[in-house]
Amino acid sequence: MTLRRTIRSWLSFLIWCVLFGVAYTQSPLYSSNQNTYFLHGAACANQGDLRQDWLANTRDPTPLFSALVCVTLRWFHAPSLFYFYYLLLLGLYFTTLYQLAARQVDLRPRSRRLIFWALFFLIHSAAFRFVLSRTLGAQWMYAFEGGLANHRLLGSVFEPSAFGVLLLVAVNLALQEKHYPAFLALALATWFHPTYLLSAVLLFLGIETWKLAEAHQTNNTHSTRQTLRSLTKDGLIFFVLILPSVFYSLTFVVGIAPQVRQEAHSILYQIRIPHHADPRNWFNASSVIQLLLMLAGLYWTRHPGLRWLLGLPLLLGALLTLAVLFLGNPSLALLFPWRVSVVLVPLSVTILVSRLVGLIPSEAEQPHRELLIWVLPSLSTALIATTLLLGWVRISLDLQRKRAQPERPLIAFVAQTKQPQDCYLIPLKLQDFRLASGAPIYVDFKSHPYAPLEVIEWYRRYRLADQFYRNPSCEALAQLSSEGVNHLVLPSTVTLDCSTLERVYGDDSYQLFRIHPAN
Repeated sequence: MTLRRTIRSWLSFLIWCVLFGVAYTQSPLYSSNQNTYFLHGAACANQGDLRQDWLANTRDPTPLFSALVCVTLRWFHAPSLFYFYYLLLLGLYFTTLYQLAARQVDLRPRSRRLIFWALFFLIHSAAFRFVLSRTLGAQWMYAFEGGLANHRLLGSVFEPSAFGVLLLVAVNLALQEKHYPAFLALALATWFHPTYLLSAVLLFLGIETWKLAEAHQTNNTHSTRQTLRSLTKDGLIFFVLILPSVFYSLTFVVGIAPQVRQEAHSILYQIRIPHHADPRNWFNASSVIQLLLMLAGLYWTRHPGLRWLLGLPLLLGALLTLAVLFLGNPSLALLFPWRVSVVLVPLSVTILVSRLVGLIPSEAEQPHRELLIWVLPSLSTALIATTLLLGWVRISLDLQRKRAQPERPLIAFVAQTKQPQDCYLIPLKLQDFRLASGAPIYVDFKSHPYAPLEVIEWYRRYRLADQFYRNPSCEALAQLSSEGVNHLVLPSTVTLDCSTLERVYGDDSYQLFRIHPAN
């Protein structure tokens, strides 16, 4: 490939990153899960006083992602780069699935290509998610691009799970028979987010089963033996590649007493993330549609390799999910065997859209039809433009909402006045407070650790804080103060008359108190 073609390819990729990124949209920093997954990296980069935060000193569940956050903030001092990182992953998602679609049908005809782009942009657009949530309910927002149990590759923010796009890249590479790069892509996904380990293993088994099935069809004993040797070699290479993730994940549970591990896993399973971990909690009508989409994709795919890569992970994931359902074991549930659906659903939707587009005759087949030459391409272009416009509007509205949040004045005050020894007790749903202010907090509900002993400690803190906010009292405050809390945030509607409290800030929504030592 010449230098000019290389530059042109990269420019084309970056343009698709921006276009698809605008249609898909991103939420402002720091929102949603970023308040959890950015904490260790922000503390490493000496953002505010976060090094003093209790949660920032617990075991990091995603160290490679935290290293990326740390380097970005410490070396480049450019948080806006996080938007760019996510744009790259969004572009990789789009181009990978487009290449997979081109394996199903011929997308070279202009009308087919434009219609595919338009439908793909529509299904992944913020506008479509808004319509789904308002008409069918919030659980439907990501039904046509995400996986079961509200797991998904993409989402409103840049976070470790977005690197699951590499699982799709691995599928695409495997279909090109570039197996070792595919294994590396699978491993990279687990390095950034170890929860993808089981999904990566299931996809690896799909790749290897496909190779074995092809060898079996040849009815050649020598070829079969050669394939078995190749499978053994593949298994060793894949195991070595995922070994860092396996080893790091095991450090969270090895050496922990079984009863402690069971208690911690039960807290996560029943209290913190039942919407991700308990099939009885997350299974609903949208889950049925997603299962039908996966089965339809499996049925209509034209590529035998893709049939194995869809079918085997779907079968094994379903069997493990049934095991979780019948056994009710929290430890097994936290392996998230249904999470492989974050790959299978977008693959299946892409297959179905491509097959639908393939029904449209090409311009060469019917060269004089204005419908193919002008009408459908024009409508498709207009639809893409509409998703871009509405995406830009959504981004602007999200920024306005972020700035208008009632806690923003309080956060700005704390960011200016905090001291390294401060520890803030905040309402448990005030999830943006810590990262936005750079101030250590006692606990919140959104962000939690993963190591068993630390999960148990988090839950103890959560219950103490929850009891206080349900029934504020000077006695409960004294107990929290003895654990290092020296600042208290209360809603402006709540009054608490304690001799140790000094009001230092107040507005229409919140008030801030300094807690003095009891005499």
